[in-house]
Amino acid sequence: MMTSKAAAEETEPGPAPDRAGPEQTGAEQTGPEQTDAGAAADGQEPVSVRMRQLAEAAGPTTLATALLIYFGYIATRARFAYFGISIDMTGMSNQTLLLLGLEVVYVPATIMCLSALLAIGAHTLLTRQIARHPGDTVNAFLAAVIGLVGTLLIARALIGIFLEGTETSVTINVTPLALAFGPVTVAYAIHLQGRNRGRPLISKRLARNGVVSVLGLALAGLLWFSTTVAWAYGTGRGEDDVRELPHRPEVILDLKEPLQGTPSGIAYTPLPSTAKDPAFAHRYRGFRLLLAAGGRLFLVGSAWTLGRDQTIVVPYDGSTRVQLVPQP
Repeated sequence: MMTSKAAAEETEPGPAPDRAGPEQTGAEQTGPEQTDAGAAADGQEPVSVRMRQLAEAAGPTTLATALLIYFGYIATRARFAYFGISIDMTGMSNQTLLLLGLEVVYVPATIMCLSALLAIGAHTLLTRQIARHPGDTVNAFLAAVIGLVGTLLIARALIGIFLEGTETSVTINVTPLALAFGPVTVAYAIHLQGRNRGRPLISKRLARNGVVSVLGLALAGLLWFSTTVAWAYGTGRGEDDVRELPHRPEVILDLKEPLQGTPSGIAYTPLPSTAKDPAFAHRYRGFRLLLAAGGRLFLVGSAWTLGRDQTIVVPYDGSTRVQLVPQP
C-alpha cells in the first residue's frame, strides 16, 4: 500500500508554476520596456523639471547678464533720446550697458519679490480654508471670484494691446501686469476649484499645456513691464541731466572750423591768428558735456530746453581742444 501510494505521488504532475515559470520570466523581462513605453505615452516630464533644465542650459549668470544689458540698453536709449541722441551713435560697450542696467533692475525686482510674497500669503490662507472645509460653497465662491478677477485682467490686457496704440510699449500702465497676472489668476482659480471638489477639472495633459502657456504669458508680461520701467527710468535720468547742467563743469571748446549753429547761451569768440596755435581760430564757451563716447563729444548748453535747443556733436581728436572749468 505504501509502495503504490508513493508511486502515485511520483506520477502526479508537477505544480503549475513550474510550467508557467518561463512565461513569467519573459513577462518580467518585458516589464521595464512596457513601463518605459507607458511613461512615454501616458505622461511627460513635469513643467518644473523642464523649466529647471532650460535654466541650466541657459545658465543663470548668462541670463542675468543678458537681462542687465537689455535693461541698460533700454534705459540708456531713453535717456539720450530725450536729447535727440541715438544710442547707436554713442558706441557704448556691453560693460557700460551692464552697469547702467544695475540702476534699472531694482524697481522691477522689488515689485516681483513683493508680489511673490503676497501670492504666497494668499495661497497659504486659501489652502488652509479648503483643507478645513473641503467642498464648501464658500470655497467655490472664492475660486469663482478669483477667476473673475483673472478674466477681467485678461480683458484689460487685450484692450491695452489692441486698442491703446503703440505708445503702450514705452509708457508704464497696467497692460503688461494684466497680461502677466490675468492668465495666472484664472489658472489658479481652476486649480482651487478642482482642489475644493476633490478632483481636477481638466485632464493632466490639458493642464500641463495650460501651465506652459500661462508661464509664457507671465514671462512676456513681466518682461514688457520691466521694459516700460527701464524706459521711464531712462527718461527720468534725462530730465535729471537737464536740471544738473548748470552745475556741471563748463566746456571751453576751441575748433579749427566754426560750428554751424549753436544752442542758446553759447558765447563765440574768434581767436587771434597770433595765438599759440593759430589753427584753432574759433572758441565757444558755455557748453556742458553730456556724454563722451565713440571718439565724439556730445555737448549741450547750460540752459538747454527740450524742443528748443539742439545737441552738438564734435569729434574728440586733433581738431578739437577742450578746457573744463568747474562751477560753484
